[in-house]
Amino acid sequence: MPDTGSRADYLLEELGYSSWRPGQREAVIAALEGRDSLIVMPTGGGKSLCYQLPGLASEDLTIVVSPLIALMRDQWQRLRAAGRPVTMIASGMEEGAAWTALEEVRSGEARIVYCSPERFASNAFLEALSHRRIDLLAVDEAHCVSEWGHDFRPDYLRLPQIAERLGRPTVMACTATATVAVAREVASRFEMRDPLQVRSGFDRPNLSFDVVPLEGTGSKARRQALLEAGLKDPANRPAIVYCGTRRDTEEVTETLREAGIAARAYHAGMEPEQRTAVQQRFMTGGEGNLDVIVATNAFGMGVDKADVRSVWHMTIPTSVEAYYQEAGRGGRDGLPARAVLLAMKADLGRLVRFNEQRKGDPELAIAHERGWRAYHAIKGFIYDQRCRRRALLDHFGDRAAGAPLERCCDVCDGRGWLPDPETIAVRRPSRASSPAPELGAADAPLFEQLKAWRLRAAQGKPAYTVANNRTLTAIAAAKPRDERELLAISGVGPAFIEKFAPEVLAIVAGQQVLAA
Repeated sequence: MPDTGSRADYLLEELGYSSWRPGQREAVIAALEGRDSLIVMPTGGGKSLCYQLPGLASEDLTIVVSPLIALMRDQWQRLRAAGRPVTMIASGMEEGAAWTALEEVRSGEARIVYCSPERFASNAFLEALSHRRIDLLAVDEAHCVSEWGHDFRPDYLRLPQIAERLGRPTVMACTATATVAVAREVASRFEMRDPLQVRSGFDRPNLSFDVVPLEGTGSKARRQALLEAGLKDPANRPAIVYCGTRRDTEEVTETLREAGIAARAYHAGMEPEQRTAVQQRFMTGGEGNLDVIVATNAFGMGVDKADVRSVWHMTIPTSVEAYYQEAGRGGRDGLPARAVLLAMKADLGRLVRFNEQRKGDPELAIAHERGWRAYHAIKGFIYDQRCRRRALLDHFGDRAAGAPLERCCDVCDGRGWLPDPETIAVRRPSRASSPAPELGAADAPLFEQLKAWRLRAAQGKPAYTVANNRTLTAIAAAKPRDERELLAISGVGPAFIEKFAPEVLAIVAGQQVLAA
């Protein structure tokens, strides 16, 4: 009989995957062996495979509890389309569909059932479960059980008690945003027995981070102008723009559309059919569909669009965890993407006022303290002069050395890639999309030499980790004579200067000599 590791490898191949992501194999082996586990992986890190694979391999039932209806529906539809025995029951389902799902659980037809927290506690669902042996309880967004977490949900507090009523199956708690302290509380809440702890690392090396503090008269107009300037560049689309209120989403959308940017709003005040249509157009992409979606923070929870090139925050998130989770929806295809926080000082006052409303209420004492911790953490992140990536990794207790694929952040870059926020409101961008640098016929040989150099400098890594084509085109067109002129080119930062300036300047100088 094959050992558990070999069985896990076989199941991975049988499900159509060619390789494991970090931490997945260990998590699957733990589930197959009946061991509790706490899985902390970044957004897009592959948490779903950790419970899908053992769930499909078992004759008994796997329950996946998640508050993310869109995520569950997406996974359910994909597995169902592949002929896998899965079902789903969640709030908002039609009565007939819910009854069918319960029958699939009761009869043994389903091996995996996706379930929202409130449905998990319902009498009808518990009755259906009484007919099955439950092998695995996978709890997604497990940080929601922690009263000190950024997204505490009272419904989650009932999950450990219900798990005991079900015979205490193996528990797999999954999250993308748990600090070390929150992860410890999650394990305690579920009374995990010698759990395997997988922390695959929080670093997203393909993401670059920009924070632009804005204050004073005209800061709102500058914020909107910065957004427009960024989104006019096709390299920053598709994009998600997060706003704090429904009204803000509508106003920002209208302004972007007036600027010729294909944008639509998405918020809870819209009819469900409208939201579905907007989401579908954004997910589909391509000509005639949406480049930009402007939404409240409900959008994107579990929506897997791989090619989002930039994520913008038009208001300060309530916590670093919320910020990183939302920023992490960019670049899930592994290619470079940007996260931009346009931080108005007035938003900090809003967070203070909101948290002070909890003051004095004994039942909200923990929420009040949690709010203050979150406030100081996000404020510290905005005004921190350290590397943004390093600050984020430190917040989550990840000591790995963050190694960006291309550009790290505005702090490390020393100048940022956005226009000066103090002048952009006066010098607003034109309505036409910003063109790429022009490459004349005389510049083409230099461009080809730079491409050949980039290939050597990449040393087997993707070429864009050294410089993208846009940057090389700009260098070929500008023909910088020294480091100062090279640094003035978009896409060139201090790290590039330190590593590559002598070689690049020598190539430019050599080409100029040849041209003479």
